[in-house]
Amino acid sequence: MPRSIFIALFSLVLITGCEQNNDQQPGQTKDTVKSDPTSAQAQPKAPELKVIKEDINDSSLYKEPRIQFAWSHPPHREDGKEEVWSMSLNADELRQVATFEELSVGGNGQLGSPSTTIVRSPNNRYLAYTWFVATKGKYWRCIFDLKTRKQTVIADGVGIPSFNWSKDNNNLYFMDAQTVKNYDLKTNKLSDYPHHFGTPIYLYENDTKVFARDNQSLKIYDFKSGKVLKAWDTGQELSHTYFQGSPSTKKFTYLSSDNTSKKGLYSFNSPLKPVFEFQRPSTSLIGPTGKFIYLYRISQGMRWMEKINIETDKTIKLSFLPKPGKKRYRIFNLTVYNNKKSI
Repeated sequence: MPRSIFIALFSLVLITGCEQNNDQQPGQTKDTVKSDPTSAQAQPKAPELKVIKEDINDSSLYKEPRIQFAWSHPPHREDGKEEVWSMSLNADELRQVATFEELSVGGNGQLGSPSTTIVRSPNNRYLAYTWFVATKGKYWRCIFDLKTRKQTVIADGVGIPSFNWSKDNNNLYFMDAQTVKNYDLKTNKLSDYPHHFGTPIYLYENDTKVFARDNQSLKIYDFKSGKVLKAWDTGQELSHTYFQGSPSTKKFTYLSSDNTSKKGLYSFNSPLKPVFEFQRPSTSLIGPTGKFIYLYRISQGMRWMEKINIETDKTIKLSFLPKPGKKRYRIFNLTVYNNKKSI
């Protein structure tokens, strides 16, 4: 046999063998390949984002508490500007709460530090938040009315405040340069509250008590008199940045004293020993009843929410979030707001 014919036949056999090896095995379909958890094709698909405004007049939306969050580089914005959104406790039913254009001061800047929460009023109508303008080097203290869609700038400062709404929705309290400020929505006046507390402050039990950090101490105050009711010395300097309190559950999270890669869940009334500890993600949240810790997770380009049952230590994976756009997005400043009827 001529050498050229032999080479041609040998090449044909090799090609045929390769094609057979690449074909699916008998009984194997494309669907089974995708369902294989070890397959690169097994990655779940994140839903496409639908931009739907949160309507505070829709009472059905508030049958259960909702999670509110700041969204940096949301998928629908090519300019990467931040917005405020909300989701159900299942991490679905996403709603756009307020846009960058509505929240900004003078069309410039960004939402305040990730350690500053955006707090919804008890009647769901108002947002209290900070807006940072780099050229000014200041954090503007702002209120946004979700009904009239109007913004009010109530003060400015260099510190990071912790916002607390009064139970009747008429007053907003926050720390400013070691002084508690009171903004009255009825009179639109800002005044100094007569008592001093640590920071951050958490107003609870029908506006009668305050839980606060004071350097390395944790204290409970009587809100009206300013008297210290209880105090605990932690033996370490406590950072404002890592605090996140939940007045409705009387709990807060902070770094573990033994392992800074973990966060501890603590009680206002017993703040030295953690009720529960969990691995520290960039963003976490105490659920509305204190039974669950909600976490924001990122892995291999996917983003999702999950929650941990602190009684069973069981992790439950919730909905995947919409796929990122051209830029990688993140969410932060998670808070829970209640299920009272909006006004």
